[in-house]
This record gives sequence, structure tokens and C-alpha cells, in this order.
Amino acid sequence: MIGATEESRAVFDHAAEAERVVRCFDPDAAYIHGVEELLIISPRWGRLRRRHPLLASARHEQGAGAAWQSARSNLLNSTDRSVQLAITTYEHRVRATVRVSLQVLSDPRFDLNRHCHAVLDKGGAEKNAVPLRRDTFWIRTLLPDPEGYVQFEIGNTFLVPITEEAIILESRTLL
Repeated sequence: MIGATEESRAVFDHAAEAERVVRCFDPDAAYIHGVEELLIISPRWGRLRRRHPLLASARHEQGAGAAWQSARSNLLNSTDRSVQLAITTYEHRVRATVRVSLQVLSDPRFDLNRHCHAVLDKGGAEKNAVPLRRDTFWIRTLLPDPEGYVQFEIGNTFLVPITEEAIILESRTLL
């Protein structure tokens, strides 16, 4: 029987996940505490876009989390074709089927979304991947299994860390 785990009850840190996405894209991304603002600098971002490497900035009072979240947003919403291609190349789709008893499903303490995210995160962790967009998680109800469990098919897209070797090879093709 599946129940709410300690892992699924933990408070989720969006800023930490945003930093993980950016560092998957560019392991050399740097957080800089500038004089007027906080900066996220990504050499790979600059190389792919053929512009300065500033990926994001945030005012000091917004904190480091806001800078990382802005960097993630700029990265994932970039319309630059080379950035989109780089992200698509290292995407990893995780799908799973989750079985839950009716008793657990009717327990008000059980959070199906958190539980499903934990299952998907475990699947992504096998490749050290991080969800590109946690909000694009999908869930579909399936027919109950023969043992009476309710079944759900779930999935999301993750970003696999891009190795230094891959980035070096990529930079040679951009010259």
C-alpha cells in the first residue's frame, strides 16, 4: 500500500530547483554578489547566444533565490534557436504508473500530486536530472488494476546535466 512519505511531505524549494536547472545547462554558471544587484553569469548562455554571458539579475532585496528563478525562466523561455536546441538535446522524459489504494487516496493527509512528483523525481534522479518545469507535470487516471488499486500514469520532462566535454565539443561547432 502506498502512503505519504516523508519525502513527499517536505517543503519544496523552487529557488534550489531553479539553480539545479541552470547548473545542469551550464556547470560553470556563477552567482555573483554585485554592487547593485545579484547576477547569474553563464559562459555557455553567452556562447550559444553570441552575446554577453549575463543570464539574469535581481535586486539585492529580492535575494539569491529570485536571481536563480529569473535565470531559469530566461533559459527556458529563450527564443534563441541554439539555446532551445541545447535544451531539447539533453531532455529526458520520465513516465511512470502509480498504484494507490482507495483507502490511502481518501486520506486527507495524502497529497497525490506531491507523491507523484516524488516518484518522478526519483526517476529523474537516476540520471541526476532535474525537472525543466515542475508545473508541466501530467497525470492521467487509468482503469483500476485487478487487485483494486487506483492507477495513474504520470510524467514530466527533465534536464540531464550537460558534461564539460559536451560543452567543449559544442563550442567547437559554434566557431
